[in-house]
Amino acid sequence: MTAATAMSTASTRRPRPLTTESLGLLAEGRTAGRGSSLAEHIRATVDTQLRVLLTEQATAGRADSPESVHQMRVASRRARVALGMDPGVIGAEAQRLRAELAWLGGLAGGVRDLDVLCEHLTADSADLPETDLPAFGEVLAALLESRAKAASVLERALPRQRYRSLLQAMAAVALAGPDLGAPADPAALMAKPVRALHKQLAASGRSPSDEGWHALRIKVKRVRYAAELAGRVAGPKKRADITALTGTAKALQELLGEFQDTVVTEEHLRDLVATHPDLSPAAVLVAGRLVERQVAKRNALRERLPAASGDLYSATTHAE
Repeated sequence: MTAATAMSTASTRRPRPLTTESLGLLAEGRTAGRGSSLAEHIRATVDTQLRVLLTEQATAGRADSPESVHQMRVASRRARVALGMDPGVIGAEAQRLRAELAWLGGLAGGVRDLDVLCEHLTADSADLPETDLPAFGEVLAALLESRAKAASVLERALPRQRYRSLLQAMAAVALAGPDLGAPADPAALMAKPVRALHKQLAASGRSPSDEGWHALRIKVKRVRYAAELAGRVAGPKKRADITALTGTAKALQELLGEFQDTVVTEEHLRDLVATHPDLSPAAVLVAGRLVERQVAKRNALRERLPAASGDLYSATTHAE
């Protein structure tokens, strides 16, 4: 077999990316309104996030398209949260899909974390002494190498059957129904994530560790996504409270995101030094300086977190 024939055979074996048409999705996305059941809202959310995955999969992982992997990660999270609200209509398939979406989100997150890290460190390097810039270049090059490896793992996964089966299963959920039932209740949508949030706020308040703040960030995201859905089904008066809650949750989520970015950046820098014995002494020194900056940023953010957390606690109790 010639090289050209081998390449041709390999290309014919590579499956074509799935599309809205090949999955049988409707031209217009599925929607759900104020009078729709919770299951209808879940199916509409899955439909919306599936279309995001289909749009971004072509460029996910590419260094010149960092937003694609970010959108894939967010889409997997939003679909997971929605499926976690399943009232039993979707059943065991909802939990299986949530596990597969967590897998996909992990692959995308491995790339996204390094994108954010490199962006932040590049900004931090602006005020380094000029003599340290070559050493910083060593650090950045090693991180970009890690980013390329994470992107390769993601890119290899997207043509494979596991990912394709996930998209097909999401399409099946999005296309099923209609699910006739009582209109979704905003209070019921918010109850479980708010209880989990309050429990985590209490735990973080007693022992404000880095791990505790990260756990809180996850709970805040779930409250925010639930509030966005609740706002679509609430009446005008209740909607105003929920909209305010959503804004407060977003603000805390962003603050916690900045906090977690410093944790992840420090972990990557320490791991880099431990696993790259070929780094020059100057590069190791620069990595140490950058770690110190992450610690300083985190300490400053830690002082702001209790007040922002209290604001969200007040907003959730007011919206109940």
